[in-house]
Amino acid sequence: MARGDAEKLVSMLRRMSEEGVASFFGEVMNNAALRRALGRAGERFLDNKGRFDRSVETLLDFVNIPSKRDIRELKARLDHLNGQLLNLNIKLDRLMSESGKAARPRPRRPARKPPAAE
Repeated sequence: MARGDAEKLVSMLRRMSEEGVASFFGEVMNNAALRRALGRAGERFLDNKGRFDRSVETLLDFVNIPSKRDIRELKARLDHLNGQLLNLNIKLDRLMSESGKAARPRPRRPARKPPAAE
């Protein structure tokens, strides 16, 4: 499909209503050549998007700025560590309460001193 044809189709889509767009895509799906061209365009778009994403990630890495993926991985690691700390805190609380019951001696009352004679 030539670039001029594609621009013409896009301009037609802009002028159409929702029903017009639905009928347009119905016609495109009925036409095998247009369907193949649309499929190839989608494949090229996804390929270009992948290249663009990798280029941006490389650039961000070069200037030492974390990417979305880096942030997601860091968040997952922090969530994991947070869960481990929570489990450790629960175990520590349980251990403290058990050892507190077993090892806590009863407080002794201090012996009363006789009142001082005057």
